[in-house]
Amino acid sequence: MNKKLVIAIDGPVGVGKGTLAVRLAKKLGAQYLYTGGMYRALTLVCLMKKVDVSDEEKVLGLFKKKLIEIKLTDLETRVFIEGKEITDEIFSSEVTKNVPVVASHPNVRREMVHWQKKMTEGINIIVEGRDSATDVAPNADLKIYLTADVNVRAQRRLKQLQKRGLNPSFEEVLSSVKLRDKQDMGREASPLRVVPDAYVIDTTNLTIEETVEKVMSKLQEKGLI
Repeated sequence: MNKKLVIAIDGPVGVGKGTLAVRLAKKLGAQYLYTGGMYRALTLVCLMKKVDVSDEEKVLGLFKKKLIEIKLTDLETRVFIEGKEITDEIFSSEVTKNVPVVASHPNVRREMVHWQKKMTEGINIIVEGRDSATDVAPNADLKIYLTADVNVRAQRRLKQLQKRGLNPSFEEVLSSVKLRDKQDMGREASPLRVVPDAYVIDTTNLTIEETVEKVMSKLQEKGLI
């Protein structure tokens, strides 16, 4: 690629955003930014420091202490807290339960998005998260919105958690996915939505290879590769 390419991938939990982002990053020689991991990291910091996640002022104050460090690769967004890598720890059930509260604070989101925007400057990057196209990369060269049947999404999410050594039941994961959908779409600050110029892909019956092929075809159609 001659120019710096920015691709933003939005969508609810379990649609395959992360898997698609990693595949595209490798194909296109780009970095991968998982914005949700940054909110998870802040949530974990709050839990470690015993800060009430519902207290926006205290959460924001903790964020401004800059205890979180993010390192980008084409494979994952690696997360560190005070020099210690905690990339796997941000997916614990306690973090998952509390991250929607942290992510719902308007002032926290504003500061986080400012940081994320700076991380996308001057590099080829795939930005993946629930507000990637609306807030983090509104001028992205290609905006993608993934969707899928909720039961399929819950099954995918369950497999992701199992790979990380966690073992919740399918019913627990399904309930969590439905709750997160309600929280993400109903929150006042940057609710999850489909932007008008998004390329919408239903991944319910698609393999990751088929999804990647659709995106690569769209990039070619737009003259981006």
